[in-house]
Amino acid sequence: MLELTYDIVGSFLRPEEIKTARKKYFNGDIDLQALRSVEDQAISDLVEKEVAHGLQFVTDGEFRRRWWHLDWLKEFDGFTTKHFDKVMNGVTNQIELGCIEGKISYDKDKKHPEIEAWDYLHSLAKKYDGIEAKKSISGPNMILVDHFLQLGIKETPYYGNDIDAVIEDIGTAYQAAIQDLYDHGCRYLQIDDTSWTYMIDDTFNEKVSALGYTKEEILEWFSKVSTKALAHKPEGMTIATHFCKGNFKGNPLFSGFYDSVAEVISKIPYDGFFVEYDDARSGSFEPWKVLKNTNATFVVGLISTKNPVLETREAIKKRYLEAKSVVGDNIALSPQCGFASVEEGNSIDEEVQWKKIDLLVSCKDFL
Repeated sequence: MLELTYDIVGSFLRPEEIKTARKKYFNGDIDLQALRSVEDQAISDLVEKEVAHGLQFVTDGEFRRRWWHLDWLKEFDGFTTKHFDKVMNGVTNQIELGCIEGKISYDKDKKHPEIEAWDYLHSLAKKYDGIEAKKSISGPNMILVDHFLQLGIKETPYYGNDIDAVIEDIGTAYQAAIQDLYDHGCRYLQIDDTSWTYMIDDTFNEKVSALGYTKEEILEWFSKVSTKALAHKPEGMTIATHFCKGNFKGNPLFSGFYDSVAEVISKIPYDGFFVEYDDARSGSFEPWKVLKNTNATFVVGLISTKNPVLETREAIKKRYLEAKSVVGDNIALSPQCGFASVEEGNSIDEEVQWKKIDLLVSCKDFL
């Protein structure tokens, strides 16, 4: 297991050249190869900048993705998406939600864009001494959330209403995908899964009840599929998880405290837990005392990626030590989320983004 002291969640603001190239690609003005060339150069520049700013673990900023979760989930057979227009914060946004259209599986012999993206990032990271590449993927629970809870579809074309069979196949597919990443040299994987914070939100739980489910039932789904996904974790691979309260263009999607989900999550055999704690909305650190005296690292997200105001080292240190007094010495520091969960990015600029990274790295003397 890698030793974590400070780290990032993964995504970075997309540079203008990528936004322009993606628009040209979807308008049919350039081909995929031309788009990839622009992305490759931007990712290379990003990795160089990550290293220069003192990061130990580097990502590709998720520069090839539209969504933090769906681009990865599309790697699975039996999964597809539906497109919608949805008004959020007074703005009409184009969104996608995932749904199950057949048997969920992962074919390692297929050409997978996300594996190709990893291969390129890995090749860049190997140029630097002491630098490890990290792959961020979305978690298995997100398939269940989108199909059964967000879309409210009770049955599936292949499984009918047999949720246990769905969970079994999703977990098995993730095992195959994790092994594929490992075989391609990945030794640090982060599984992002905001599904847990859906379930701390009272409004969303009202929707769950209206669909005929209980909160306890859904948490059992999540626990089963997440544990199944990690059942054959490769030796020497660090697998952490991250969850925040949603992040769409810098706006949170859910509210509530972690008290009702922390114990369930803590039993899933992750090596690290990246948890959002950038403001009072997250409550106290007490729910995570269940991690004390375990081998898992609690990665406390104290630096906001959605608020342009720069935190102070003094305030971060105070909160970090508060968290440490609860969870023990196995603790690290990070931002509360990525800087661009969707390609539009959060409501901050690149200058603020890198000031936040510099602030993170500057805290390493008290970690």
